Amino acid sequence: MRTLTVIALVPLLAVTVAGCARAQPPAKVKKDYDRALAPGAPALVEVDINTLPDVSFAPGERAAVRTALAQSQAFLEKKSAEAWFPREKFSKDDVRRSVAALDGLLASPGSDADFNQAVKAGFRAFMSVGCDDQGTVLFTGYYTPIFNGSRTPDATYRYPLYRLPADLVKGANSYTPSQRKLADGTLVPYPAAAEIESSGMLKGEELVWLADPYECYLIRVQGSGKIRLPDGKLLEVGYAGTNGLTYHGIGQDLVADGVIAKDKLSFFSMREYFRQNPGKVADYTGRNPRFIFFKEVAGGPYGCIGARVTADVSIATDKELFPPAGPVWVVTSTTDKPRYVGLRVDQDRGGAIRAPGRCDLYMGEDEANEKRAGGQYAEGKLYYLIAK
Repeated sequence: MRTLTVIALVPLLAVTVAGCARAQPPAKVKKDYDRALAPGAPALVEVDINTLPDVSFAPGERAAVRTALAQSQAFLEKKSAEAWFPREKFSKDDVRRSVAALDGLLASPGSDADFNQAVKAGFRAFMSVGCDDQGTVLFTGYYTPIFNGSRTPDATYRYPLYRLPADLVKGANSYTPSQRKLADGTLVPYPAAAEIESSGMLKGEELVWLADPYECYLIRVQGSGKIRLPDGKLLEVGYAGTNGLTYHGIGQDLVADGVIAKDKLSFFSMREYFRQNPGKVADYTGRNPRFIFFKEVAGGPYGCIGARVTADVSIATDKELFPPAGPVWVVTSTTDKPRYVGLRVDQDRGGAIRAPGRCDLYMGEDEANEKRAGGQYAEGKLYYLIAK
């Protein structure tokens, strides 16, 4: 969903509340999945790769992973990719070698057993320390929404998504507050979302208009989306920049205010509440200070490294911690499979994914995958594969 610097799709369940979703954590003791890594502590620890459960591929899955790896390879060949490394102790070349080696194994005609044997012979495995230094990672889901909209406002389409304004000076990264350049050249902190929307300061910067204010918010949280225009054409919007302020999940506010019971909180219950109470949207969405700006894109959706994300392959993690573009082994459960062991590729980040105990699985586009993403909430393990 945007440029090389930060295209992050943001997790669907992060729309609700970080560390809280419609299902309760499987452990009896509540875990802080968003626990920050201690200064100087490693995010990854090497484990015996032979202890990883074997992966098996359904028809078409090898090809999908190879498609994602090709996107990663294109990113890693760019000089601009050097700015993303090193992460942990891994260089861009470490990840590039790993991507190429794994693609070669997937291209071979061998069986799944042959593939697993070759991976365990030729790669090292590095496990995320997770939220508890025991490797526990919460896997949530995200998707690309498709909503109705128009390039021009009318009585139906009244809520805009905005272009990146000329007065915004980006921070060092997507989590560094942006500055606003005034007419006299003075730099001041860029306003929070509530002020941006209420002040009218972005008048003239509207990119596209939607009928539902909460749908605007969802696209801002996701960082990208597709808009079905009145003539049936799809307009794709992607990330162009942010005010750089810290994401705040509004689900916790809905619970605290007694609007939605904690055990009923979900993406779907929130959406239903705002559909019945459209006058409350601005109040709650304004409590999340982070604001995303957009541009027209084509051929996406894209992840933060500028690579097109692949359904059921790409993942989003904290790119301040983990090496981007590389292959990972995911062990968890999903809405489709109670026991899931999958080969995926780390190509994205999310505004609410800011810890080693969080990972988002990209599900795909539109309503069917919205439901899958909304139901994804499970603990598991995350392993990065580095070629020997």
